[in-house]
Amino acid sequence: MEGRILRVVDGRDARALPHGRPRPERGRTILLRALAPLLAAFLPAAGTAGAAARPAGPPESWRKVEAGPVTVVGTASDPRLVETAATLGALVAILPEIVPGAFGSCPPLVVALAHEPEHLARISLPSREEGRIVLAAAGGTEAREALVHAAVTALARRSRPALPEWAATGLAEYLTTVSVSGPRVTLGRLVPRNVSLLRAAGPPAGRPALFAALSIAGDGPAEALLRAEAWAVVHYLLHSVPDGGPLLARHAALLAEGRGADVAFAEAFGESERSLLLRARAHVVAGRSLARFLSIVRAPAGRVLPLTRAGAAGLLGAIATGRAVPAVGADVGSAAATSPPTGRPSSPALSRDVPAEVDLVNRLIDAGREEEALARLEALHAALGRDPEMQRALGWDVAEVRRVVVHNRLVRRYNEAIGLLNAGRLAEALPVFREVAEKAEDPGLRRVAWERATAPDGGRR
Repeated sequence: MEGRILRVVDGRDARALPHGRPRPERGRTILLRALAPLLAAFLPAAGTAGAAARPAGPPESWRKVEAGPVTVVGTASDPRLVETAATLGALVAILPEIVPGAFGSCPPLVVALAHEPEHLARISLPSREEGRIVLAAAGGTEAREALVHAAVTALARRSRPALPEWAATGLAEYLTTVSVSGPRVTLGRLVPRNVSLLRAAGPPAGRPALFAALSIAGDGPAEALLRAEAWAVVHYLLHSVPDGGPLLARHAALLAEGRGADVAFAEAFGESERSLLLRARAHVVAGRSLARFLSIVRAPAGRVLPLTRAGAAGLLGAIATGRAVPAVGADVGSAAATSPPTGRPSSPALSRDVPAEVDLVNRLIDAGREEEALARLEALHAALGRDPEMQRALGWDVAEVRRVVVHNRLVRRYNEAIGLLNAGRLAEALPVFREVAEKAEDPGLRRVAWERATAPDGGRR
């Protein structure tokens, strides 16, 4: 499978979630659709527990591991999750050392790493940036390079002062070959594809396009050559120029002060853009550069813990797709009548197999029995007093599933009010619309409820 970054959110390009908007073509749906395969291998008795039976499918076992400011969640194997957390933790530790003065404290870095792209497709885009960097990737080991590239680029754009685009991209290309072994990090190996591109291309005519490009993203040959040039300049500065890292930070600071591009470049590097690029190209094409080794002190990767998809989505600042949506048509039919009972079982019998219990919770939610799922998850959380770390981890899941339950209750209340409105019982419907508008966390649900409360006939279609 080809690895690829599915989406990157670094605060500035965060997009609003598509959930919460009225969608008349859909019926009632529940958060965490298709969660039944989660940890299916650990649940031989799911049928006797009452969850809906589902065909066997590829495992979708969500887990998480933390390493300092880095949190990795996903359905990849445990070794891949741990290795990814360790590698990204090392990057966070070494960036201030290789470009001194450009990186302060690292914002929290949250990564979703899925075995299959379909697993990520069931989680919406993040909507809560909260000063974090959120990345997502799917695929085999091929996804590693793209993930490292995206993480370094996002961190470089968050630096203060922010590195220019060519420097951020070049640094990301430079670190794609990083490897971590215990307390030692190896970096600066040559990137063969970049060397080949530079050998095949002639020197640029006039001012190099690299230093004026606002973006070097893209799959075309022109963008690939610009990325190769950016990598060459950063590699040359860090390996062959005394204090090349501080000079990169100095250049960014001069640009932030409002200096012109030519003046800032000449003052920082002591030569023109063209001469530095030609020197850098010759340096990497000659292929004589040796890798660098750095010793680091970083936070070790912690314990791998099971997670519901709701918990994984919450850690990413998103939601799992499929939450209940309000009815919007003038005739809601049996929307209120088909609402599931809200009663919850008392004192559910729990097994000692935590992954199996988490899987059962996911299956219950997938079957539309979110109230029962919440009761079971709360009981599981309370029973983990002898494992505080596991208890803390599942505390997040409890909060996220509780959000699902509250949201779906309010959607049912909204649909009941629509039924009252359709029946001509306006006086009874308005207080319910106001109740939903006051209590809903979802902005889309809050908006449509308020519109009905203030103009009950205005939204009919």
